[in-house]
Amino acid sequence: MAVSQLIVAKIVAIVVLLVVTLLFCFLPYLLDRFYKWTKRAQGNAREFMVVLCLLNFGGGVLIATTFIHMLPEVVELVNALQTCRMLVPTPFGLPEVMLCTGFYLMYFIEETMHFFVRRRQLKKREVSKVIVVEVVEKGEQQQPHTELAVVQEQQQEELKEPNWLRGLGIIVALSLHELFGGMAIGLEMSVDTVWFMCGAIAVHKLVLAFCIGMEIMMAHTRWLVAVIYLLVFSIVTPIGLGIGIAVSETASASAPSTASGILQSLACGTLIYVIFFEIVAKKNAGWRVYISSLVGFILMFGLQIAIGEAKGASHYVCP
Repeated sequence: MAVSQLIVAKIVAIVVLLVVTLLFCFLPYLLDRFYKWTKRAQGNAREFMVVLCLLNFGGGVLIATTFIHMLPEVVELVNALQTCRMLVPTPFGLPEVMLCTGFYLMYFIEETMHFFVRRRQLKKREVSKVIVVEVVEKGEQQQPHTELAVVQEQQQEELKEPNWLRGLGIIVALSLHELFGGMAIGLEMSVDTVWFMCGAIAVHKLVLAFCIGMEIMMAHTRWLVAVIYLLVFSIVTPIGLGIGIAVSETASASAPSTASGILQSLACGTLIYVIFFEIVAKKNAGWRVYISSLVGFILMFGLQIAIGEAKGASHYVCP
């Protein structure tokens, strides 16, 4: 009877987390129907003070998530792996090195993407110039200036950074983390702890879901790409919970996982890159923006304390 209640509780947790996360992910799009944030020009939209404050509020939330929630987990997990001799002991801080690896890996990927995209855009620019020259040479005196203006406008649009890159790093990093968060729920062995962990992760994730939805929306990401990003972020925790249910019967459920340690370390470093290079990179934006970021940080910090995430002795057991 107790086993069946535990399974039912975990299945209900899967459904609740999926539905509520989807609602919060798409809530910014619903609000945009009333406030028309994205109807402005893209440059002006991100300068709009309300939107800018909301985005930096999300940046503060992500800073707290990374340094107060994810980083201690990564350090604890990698240290447990070294203690269990599942990773080679090193004379330096391995968790920090792996975090920096994730940071520079994301840096490398983004610069590589920008290199190929920009090279393609420059080729299109050269083709556009040739078209304008041909129009002028044909003696069409009334159209050259119009054609040139259109081409220049197209060039400015093409040379903008691809707007899907901003969301990609956030989704990849947070999805990996939320996958393991879902596994933590699935591995619990009592109904009470399942509901406690579900509530803790839900409160934590819903704030992130709204902020991520806002960031992707204000980046003017194409609707299909945005839907894919937000669906991925919404389903990873239920998927992790399902994986946790599948392995909860095994004796090694509390053993540290090498794959988990490596992936979470890289994800943490990736998220640090995204936070400081994409979200809170704007300088001298004003006190309201600063306070918004600080409020986001304090809110998530308070949630971490409220759900009792104080770190004690490691709960991992060597296999």
